[in-house]
Amino acid sequence: MLLYEKKYQLRVSDFDRSDDIRPGALLDIFQSIASEHAARLNIGYGDLLQKDCVWVLLRMRYDVVKRICFGVENVIAKTWPHEAGRVDYDRDYCIENLNGERLVNASSKWCIINAKTRRISVGSAVYPEGEHFKESIYPEGLKKLSDFDIEGAEKYVGYAGHSCLDHNGHVNNVKYNDFILDALKLEENESIKSFEINYINEMQVGNFTLYSIKDGNKRLIRGFSNEKESFRAVVEVF
Repeated sequence: MLLYEKKYQLRVSDFDRSDDIRPGALLDIFQSIASEHAARLNIGYGDLLQKDCVWVLLRMRYDVVKRICFGVENVIAKTWPHEAGRVDYDRDYCIENLNGERLVNASSKWCIINAKTRRISVGSAVYPEGEHFKESIYPEGLKKLSDFDIEGAEKYVGYAGHSCLDHNGHVNNVKYNDFILDALKLEENESIKSFEINYINEMQVGNFTLYSIKDGNKRLIRGFSNEKESFRAVVEVF
């Protein structure tokens, strides 16, 4: 069964000023466990790099089922890939407490690009051997997030430094979350219920601009860098 699980010990730095787990801590767990599982399936970073290819995250979403607050020391993260699409690969996740109670649901969509040309590598399908775990977190799949008119939207300007880059040579997926939270400036009593992001163009070192608008309990965000749209995101708060 293509299901992988691992126990994670949470740190003080994984929680915010309201003692809720930081979104970046959750995204880091998802990124870490996906990488470990792919390596165990011989489709990890090193395996693909031998073919001049790398994994690139296209979309990510998570929903909090039960809030993880300061005092929770350990959680169990699980992940499983689905059957490959034409050029994309879906992978689901969940986080549970030690009693097996579901705390967070999540899903992601990936593609493989050529490390040199940065273009999607068609025909590089990877099919892990074994029976696929059947649970689908979002049966409808992760769809493209809609754009919105940035005229009149709240504007935030930031800078992505060299410390934000990962071994793929672009801003790491988790860092986008930090940029978004800095731009939104959520109130102390606001906690993130759902987080969804579409990665559109790679963000490199340099200035970036985020535009955000409110839609009820949701915040819609568009990010731009080097005169290109880098990402779209939706954050829903409790």
